[in-house]
Parts: sequence; C-alpha cells; structure tokens
Amino acid sequence: MILAGVLVVIGFGFVAARGLNSGPEEAPPAPALGDVRPPTLPSDQGLIPLLSPTPKPSPSTTPATSAPPPSRDVLRVAQGPVPEKVDLSEDGESDWVHWGLEGTFSLERDKGGKFRILEGAPTAPRFRHSLSPQAFTWTGGDPVATAAGTKTGIRTCGEGNGFTLTAPAGTTPRILKIYLGVVSGRGKLTARLTTGDSTGSTVLDNPGGTLRTAVVTVAYQAPRSGQVRLTWNTDSAYGKGCGGVALEAATLS
Repeated sequence: MILAGVLVVIGFGFVAARGLNSGPEEAPPAPALGDVRPPTLPSDQGLIPLLSPTPKPSPSTTPATSAPPPSRDVLRVAQGPVPEKVDLSEDGESDWVHWGLEGTFSLERDKGGKFRILEGAPTAPRFRHSLSPQAFTWTGGDPVATAAGTKTGIRTCGEGNGFTLTAPAGTTPRILKIYLGVVSGRGKLTARLTTGDSTGSTVLDNPGGTLRTAVVTVAYQAPRSGQVRLTWNTDSAYGKGCGGVALEAATLS
C-alpha cells in the first residue's frame, strides 16, 4: 500500500511538471494563397456593380467656318421713294458721289472712298439742274468738304442718252444706291455683273415736265472679283422739250 501511494504521488508530480514546462498551443499554419476561398454569397444576392465616373464631354476642336462664297452671281434691283433729306456720308459706308454742285461737270465724292464708284465717259451733252425735290448733305467730301442740303444734279435729253456707272464686285455682299430722276420721258436702269449672266432692271416713267425722282437699290454679290455695271438711259422722250433722265447721287455700302 505504501508503495502504491508513492507511485501515485510521483506520477502526479511528473504530469504537473510537464504542464508547467510546455508553452502555449501553436496556431495552425495559414493556408497557402492559392487555397483562399471567397465567402459564398447567398443564391438570391447578385453582385453590386461599381459605378464608374461619367466622362465629361471634350470640347469641340472643329474650327468655326464662315458661309462659303456664292458659286454664281447674286443680283437684285429694287426701286423706292427718296427721303426728304439724304445724308450721303451716312448712307455710303464704302463710297459716295454727288453730281452737279458747282457746275455741269463737277463731281463731289467721299474723300476716303478710293474711287470705288466711277462714271463712264459721257456719250451725250449734259446739263446741270437744281430741280430735285430732295436735299443731299455730306461731310468728309472732296473737293467740297461739306454740304448742308443741295438739290442739284445733272441731266441729259433725248432718247438713247444717259449715264453709265461701275462699282467693284466680289464675294462680299454690297449695296449700291442710285438717286436718279426723269423729266418728260421714260428711263430704264439696267444692272449686270461682269462675273456672269445675272442682270436686273427697273423703269421710271414721267410724262410731266417736273422732275420725278426715285432711289434704285442694287444688292449684289459675285463668286470672284469683278464689277457691277449700270446704265441709266432714256427709253422714250415725250414732247418737244428736253425730255430725259437725270442723276443726283450714288452710295456704296
């Protein structure tokens, strides 16, 4: 009995000693990277999409383009009444001219107009007149710098007689205005562009012996550099007096 008790005590001491000498239990080794498994999602739960930022529209790099020039002539002729007073300096941004202020062959024009409006060589006798019911004013003129309101102009007599004018034409739209009249006759104005076959015309008829006036507006544009050419002739002369056409002024813008 004594021997059995001693063996029990020794055995208990041996177990206790092992418990004191042993360290904490080691953690199991981590699985290799290839052995990692994602958690299983429930079958009724779909993937949540990630929202990508909406790209901002890039600014257009296409350069702005102007309207292309016309491929053919553009020409329109219209007739209307003359205002009571016409300021040629304001009306003619590019050039202006006035006839007959100081004499039969006097010509007053825009000093900075660069001679854009030109009259052709006279083909018939002309006369100065002061019959216009409207007054013409200007500033910046040459050789006469200013005019407060003149009613002068030039005229010619007889069927077939008249005046010719030219102005530059090109891809820039332009407006040429002609202030004209007729006494005891019928006048016809014809406009054409040298860059094509486009023409336009208008007629002013006056059987009376006083000056009837009008302003003829010629709006035009050409596909290339050229000219607009105008003729203002007496179609018919009435009576035995000096029936025919008259010319006061012209403007270009």
